[in-house]
Order: sequence, then C-alpha cells, then structure tokens
Amino acid sequence: MAGPVALAGCGGVTCPEPLSNVDGVCLKLEQVAEAELCDGNDNDGDTDVDEDWPELGEPCGEGAGECVQGEWVCAGDGDGVVCDGGVGPVAEVCDGKDNDCDGTPDNGPDEVCDGEDNDCDGLIDEGVLSAKTEAFADHATVAAVEGGFVVTRLVGDGVRVDTYETNGELSGAIDVVDNPAADIAFLASDSDGARVLVALGQYTFHVLEIRVGSGLVPTVVETQALHEDWRQGIDFGVYNPPVHPRVVASPPRFIGYRDLITFALNPIAEDDLAGLAQAPTEAVGIPILTEFDAAGPFVVWEQGDKLHAGWLIDNGDLELDIDVARGDTPSMAFGKDGPALLYLQDQSLRLSELGGATFQCKQGGFCNAPIDVDDLQKPAGPTGLSYDEARDAWFVVAGSQLAVVGRGNDGPVVEQVQVLRALRDAPNRVDVVVSGGTAAVVHAEKRGQSALTFLGCF
Repeated sequence: MAGPVALAGCGGVTCPEPLSNVDGVCLKLEQVAEAELCDGNDNDGDTDVDEDWPELGEPCGEGAGECVQGEWVCAGDGDGVVCDGGVGPVAEVCDGKDNDCDGTPDNGPDEVCDGEDNDCDGLIDEGVLSAKTEAFADHATVAAVEGGFVVTRLVGDGVRVDTYETNGELSGAIDVVDNPAADIAFLASDSDGARVLVALGQYTFHVLEIRVGSGLVPTVVETQALHEDWRQGIDFGVYNPPVHPRVVASPPRFIGYRDLITFALNPIAEDDLAGLAQAPTEAVGIPILTEFDAAGPFVVWEQGDKLHAGWLIDNGDLELDIDVARGDTPSMAFGKDGPALLYLQDQSLRLSELGGATFQCKQGGFCNAPIDVDDLQKPAGPTGLSYDEARDAWFVVAGSQLAVVGRGNDGPVVEQVQVLRALRDAPNRVDVVVSGGTAAVVHAEKRGQSALTFLGCF
C-alpha cells in the first residue's frame, strides 16, 4: 500500500503494517508523530497545546534592583520560550544603581590596576599599585614631562640625564654634561611642558636647561652659572637640604637663601637662562634661614611654630603673607584648583588645600586634615607632595614612606602605603612628581646616596 490510505470500516480493526489507526484512518507512522512546537497549535495530535512548556504565561526574571520581570512566551521559531519584557542582571557599574540585582547598589568587583574605579567606592586603583625601585650612588632628582619622567643624577664629575616611561622603564635616551660645577651637594628640578630646569651646586650654583623631544629624548641646551652674590666661601648649611634653594619652571626663577640672612630670587626668561647672571633680587618678609618650599609663584615657610604662605612677585614683594597652619617641615604642590600644603603638626601628618587668591582653606577641600592609618608609621620629614588629577588623589611622602591619599566622604582616605627603599641614612631631601598616573619619587641622604621609586600600574 503506497501512501496514506483510508479504509472504510477500519475504525474497529487493526490496520496492517506499517499503518496505524488514527481516528479510524490508517496512516503511516511517520505521518502520525509530528514534533510539538511552541506556537499555540497541537502539533503532535495529542489534543494538548504547547504542553512541553508549562511555564508559558508565568512571570520570568527578577524584580530587584534594575531588573524587571517579564512573561514566558513562545519563541518566534517555535523551538522554545523566551522571557518577554524582562530586564535581567548585568555587570555592576558605578552609577548608583543595583545593576546586578543582588540588592546592593554599586558593589562592584574587586579593584584592579587599570585607572578605573572597579569596586565603586569612589577611589581609583586603591591598594593595587605596584612599585619599581633602583638606587644611585649619588644625588638624583626627578621631574615630570608628558609621557614620562626626567631623572638627572650625578655620575662622577658629570651630570647624567635619563628619561623614563610611565611604566618605570628607561627610555634609552640620555644626555651627559661633564664638570658642570666645582662642587655639588644636591640637585633640584622642576618642569613646565617639555622644559626641565635643574639646579645644582653647594658653594656656587648652576642651572641646566633640558628640552625633551619626541621619544622622550633629553637634550641639555644651556648651562648657566648664577651671579656671584649666591656664592659663599664656607658651608653654613644654607645650601644643603632642607634649606637649599629651589628652581621653579613656571614662572621660571631661582629662589632661596643667598646667604644666612637674605632670601632672594632671580627671574628667568622662558627661552634662556640669562637672568641668572644678574644680581639677585632680595625678597623681604621671609625670616632668617628657615625651611621653605615653592610651587609656581607661591612660597611656604616656617615662621616660629607656624607656617606662612605668600605670593612672591619677581620684584621681591611678598603678597598676602598669610598664617596658614601651625606646624613645620612644609612641602607645597599644585592641586586641581590651587596650591596645597603638606606638613607635620604634633607628630601628625596634615594636608590643607588652599585657594590661590586668599590662601584660605578651599571650600570642600582638605583643611588641616590628618593623614592617619595604621600602615603609616610615625611620620617624619622631609615631606613631599604631588597631585594626580585623574585619580583625584595626592601622593604624599613623609621621610621614607609614600602614601596615596584619596578623597572620602569624611576626609582623607589613605589608599596605599609604600615604604621606600632604605638608604644608609635617613633622607634629607625628597622629590615626588606624577605623570600618566604613575608617581616617581627620589629621596636622597646627606652623604649622597639616593633612590628612585615608581608607583603605578605596571
């Protein structure tokens, strides 16, 4: 018998092989059992519709957080069911919402070192920065440029200039200056764009101007001796850290004590160092031989048991002269909206963010805020300070400790503490700068040895 055949009176009899009785009709078996589809029809002929999917019409998905419940409906191809109108959980993002629908907003995954706030706590890369360190036999100093750092250090009778990338690796580009000065007790540097100025000396002083080109290639373009009024015949300690002069790249100038009594400055042009050969301009208002620091046009210094700050004009006038805090061992750096001070007060490390026009504590910023955490040992000087705008965090150095300080709801949050490489003696000079999310620190001891530390995502 070929094909399906209907036999009269066949309803009560057994159909011959290979036919089957289906409601009185003898049909081939393969024509009887069709697969059931989810389409609202009885595809398999058992009088039940879509019986393989009992969840049809039931709610689906979660209703917590940003999730929305839907309803199970047939898929378009009839092979199964889909949740119609439902919104399921997704990876948590920092938006104030419960994206993963676990009942808690912004409880992100663990923090990783990627420049992002992965765990949604308002802090970036906290506790996960890594360190690279190397030591030098003599003094060194570090300045930040776009894409990396310029490290200037003493090597024998010369000065060597290396550049490092933001991952803490040498770029391979160097420059060397032989015998730039007769005696060198320290180095200090500052940068503005691709221009780096380096001060060096002890009884006499010189400034090196370095230009950094593409590929982080450094070139010493000029060396200039300072006017003889900066010279002294014997060492009274004036030209040693922490009361050594400073070089500032913006506005370009050389400032500090030219003798035991007189604080002075030499303005420098944007395109040469000729101003250093002129007689220095005396700056009145800063007391005899005291610890100080500078950032741009601003200066902070110790005055008794207090810290004063002012705006130093090129003609030597000191504008404002404001009593900004009680304490000692100050360091100064620029933040997002103005200068900030790091200092010691009653053996406690403190941070104040100031308005540049008034030197009063910036509204909403840190004001004499203690930096306190168990991992940070009893702080000591010298101090160093630099700001990372991408993280909105401060890199803070106190003696041989480096701390990353973020902004919490109740004040400073110490995100990480790094003990710097041990020197033979306690450090008496500190540089700390930031480029591309990485901090570079040089701390140097009086006898000459120094260490370079990078802290960042490597």
